[in-house]
Amino acid sequence: MTSTTDKDTGSEEQSAAADVNARASWSKALAAVVLVGIAIFYFVSAMLLPSSETDEVVGPKIFPVVVSVVLLCTTALGVVSMIRGRADVRAVSARELIRVLICVVLFGLFTASIFLIGFAEAAAVFSVLVIMLVFGIRLAPLRAVFVLLIGLVIGLVLFLIFDVWLNVLLPVGWIEFLLFGGLGL
Repeated sequence: MTSTTDKDTGSEEQSAAADVNARASWSKALAAVVLVGIAIFYFVSAMLLPSSETDEVVGPKIFPVVVSVVLLCTTALGVVSMIRGRADVRAVSARELIRVLICVVLFGLFTASIFLIGFAEAAAVFSVLVIMLVFGIRLAPLRAVFVLLIGLVIGLVLFLIFDVWLNVLLPVGWIEFLLFGGLGL
């Protein structure tokens, strides 16, 4: 025989579980709307970019269009997964929220610094800061220099692809000027 307190406890647990399920459903719907909105905005923005003035297929517009199509496809797959209930939805912890905010601030600083110090140099500094602040990895001085050099190489490769080959102007720093300015590429 069960007592009334057991029935009250059971109904409280069911109410709490229903509340958690309702919040999870609301979170899924909100996440789906936000992700679809971002994907559509990026796709429309990519389609509004000017086409290349040459007859070449590969131009400055192709990369954003390809990324936007991939973003739309992965967003659609994620939304379908959330609707089917296969996606694990949980509350965001304060630590994760702080990491997201740090990413937003770092990205803003990166965007501002590319005009001050150049694209490749800003990419190198950005990579070190993301590793240390977002991922929480402590870097010894020698390892930090190694990460800085890897970031610089990646930034220079991206500069070469976009600025030199695709003619998408990126802010030039002193390293880019020394490497690519004197070559007349």
